[in-house]
Amino acid sequence: MKISRYALALALSTALVSPAMAQDGAARNVILLVSDGIGFNGWLATDYYQGLAGRQSYQIARPDGTAPVIFGLAHGSLNLIDAAGAVLPSGSDPAEAAGAVLQGYNPETRWTRFERTFSNDYPPVSLSYTSYTDSAAAGTTLQTGRKTSNGRLNMDWTGEVAFRTIAEIAMERGRAAGAVSSVQVSHATPASVIARNVSRNNYVEIFNEMVGSDLAVVMGAGHPLYDSSGTAVEPEEDRAFRFVGGPETWEALTGDEGLNGFAFIDDRADFEALAAGGTLPERVVGIARSHSTLQASRQGLPAADTPSGMAYNEGVPSLATMTVGALNVLNQDPDGFFLMSEGGAVDWMGHGNNMARFIEEQIDFNQTIDAVIAWVEAHSSWDETLLIVTSDHETGGIWGEGTFTNGTGGPVAADRTDEALLAARFHPAEDTFNAFLAVQDRGAGTMPGYQFASRNHTNELVPLWALGAGAEIFAQFAQTDLGAASLWGEPYGWDGSFVDNTAVFHVMNEALTAELEELASMQ
Repeated sequence: MKISRYALALALSTALVSPAMAQDGAARNVILLVSDGIGFNGWLATDYYQGLAGRQSYQIARPDGTAPVIFGLAHGSLNLIDAAGAVLPSGSDPAEAAGAVLQGYNPETRWTRFERTFSNDYPPVSLSYTSYTDSAAAGTTLQTGRKTSNGRLNMDWTGEVAFRTIAEIAMERGRAAGAVSSVQVSHATPASVIARNVSRNNYVEIFNEMVGSDLAVVMGAGHPLYDSSGTAVEPEEDRAFRFVGGPETWEALTGDEGLNGFAFIDDRADFEALAAGGTLPERVVGIARSHSTLQASRQGLPAADTPSGMAYNEGVPSLATMTVGALNVLNQDPDGFFLMSEGGAVDWMGHGNNMARFIEEQIDFNQTIDAVIAWVEAHSSWDETLLIVTSDHETGGIWGEGTFTNGTGGPVAADRTDEALLAARFHPAEDTFNAFLAVQDRGAGTMPGYQFASRNHTNELVPLWALGAGAEIFAQFAQTDLGAASLWGEPYGWDGSFVDNTAVFHVMNEALTAELEELASMQ
């Protein structure tokens, strides 16, 4: 019997409701910081390189005594299936699907087979890419608490039911809201803050929806007049403007009259001026002078003492600068705000199995968290602000050196050629799994011991830290994975408790709701 698409959609939308929660943890402000595509091993690799494992600003109690909570985060999306219940291949037309099923994360079976979380790279164990979430589906769940299939943005897997995001809820409750990213601002994760689209690749539509919304801040890369190293270029076709809504939107946005009341900035000095405070616009669109990423895709710059050995592009602001500027603009709203800021290129470097630039991007993200925490402690407090630090999924299957024996490529690719990278990844028919090993600490400023097992997304747990008003609500959603805790627990004081990514929305929503109910009770 063919499965009813609509009945199944209804079942999935009602199966993931939040439990009853106490009305505590009121938050005026909610800040969600997402490092795209990094799990526990990638996080540890960067913390070891910085010499700060377990000692980052968000991993320790703050001077006022406020202590963070830490959890793992599961992040499965929905698999499209046919009438017989078989998972459809990646790229299948959703209109041909008979239904969708939840992927889930099972700690009881997770540790019985190494490639269980990333068996999508090689035959004969290849699975559809839909076995693992993409950033659109994961972003949708973080922002709405609802599951969907890969590629969808704030819409159900049928593409017919729209979801309401936490940014919209915040704005309905009188708060300001914004989105910031280190990659193109219309990319999946920043887009998930407000946009609804059947495909994450419809960048023109997505950007136009973002700047046509009530968001007060929209910031990221995707500049049509600069390459990824900050060199000015002359666009030869309209496609160069796709990340910023097309040529007409760009012309309106940068023209004398502006667009929809937004101030427009693209110069690094203007981003720095916002971060410094002073005169602030009510609304701002900021497009850094790079076509793809702030730093990760730069080429041809001088040698420097960086993990990758290349100097940074000095023509763009840091993610920290952009984020603090966004906070200053949003904080003008007396009722508070919601902000999502993404370190988006961590994922790109995971796909590329480029550990040096992966670490560079995560260091930039850590510095952004430092800046946000300093801002909260200077301009707000942990009594009225909820900070959530997490990822949307893991990319690259990062493990400690020696986790598997690779007879052709060695533990790390010998060079950056496609052939070397391919040979170094785990091939279940050719390579030998030894043991689950966390990345190895080899000292500050030194590359950790690591191997990339995959080139794609995996369904490995990712970390989540929460600090401030409402952080305690996460405990109401917790399950336990002792296998994961045995690998990554000690550096972070983590006991293996994890939550599904639906919990992020529910905690944010509860914290905002509690604030209103507290105020009502005082009147």
